[in-house]
Amino acid sequence: MLKYTPSKNALVIAKQYLKNEFRKIFADIKDDKFYKKIDKSIDRFDLREGEISFWNLLAGIAEGWKLKQVFAVLSDDKYRWKLKNIPLEKIHLSGMSPTIDKYIIKKFNRNPLTFAKQWKTNKTMRQEIIKTGFSAHKDRDGWPILTYKIGENYRVFDGMRRVLLALAKNQSTIKGWVGYKINAKGRPLISANRCYFLSNLYNQAKPKDKSLERALTRIGKEINKDYRNGREVLLKKIIGWSHDQKIKSIFAEMIK
Repeated sequence: MLKYTPSKNALVIAKQYLKNEFRKIFADIKDDKFYKKIDKSIDRFDLREGEISFWNLLAGIAEGWKLKQVFAVLSDDKYRWKLKNIPLEKIHLSGMSPTIDKYIIKKFNRNPLTFAKQWKTNKTMRQEIIKTGFSAHKDRDGWPILTYKIGENYRVFDGMRRVLLALAKNQSTIKGWVGYKINAKGRPLISANRCYFLSNLYNQAKPKDKSLERALTRIGKEINKDYRNGREVLLKKIIGWSHDQKIKSIFAEMIK
């Protein structure tokens, strides 16, 4: 049977991420007791609803709402996760918004020390970034950032705001989870929603011709090959649930 949860720490990190994001979703609620209840519910979600539902919830928040890599990276069984203090000078800055990215990516070439130096001296940059809503949030700033190792550096896939705040405060390190590649053959999960989109795409298409069928089949074969649960989702969630014989036929080709 397919093991959806790649490791104990991956599950811990995924729950941490959801707790953090729910604080953003319900940012207008300031009641600590409310968040304690949310946290407890998230901690029990995989036991209550099953691990497949838990990882699909993570995908819905991380991919569907935030457009982040969190689900893809945490569900990938190529990584081993450790919590550590990460040197900020070794952080590989990633994108946040067009305004911030024009500095940290285009002008500073993702260099954290250049950003820290410019934050002190470049008033125009500071004002532009602050106007985007960039600020501290005491209820969320204590969460460890999420990174994975690339060479000698650390690529951030959640927590860039916390990284930039730490650099602006002249900190030398930041607490974070680090993914280390230990399995070259590791693969991530794919969410059921992404596979379901293919059947919706076919249903909406006009005309429904052979070239479209070939294109969808090619994508499906990549899903089957590149994702740990690709075959299972295509078979059980699409072929198994659809009442459309044409959809069943197209998706059956994907898993041959």
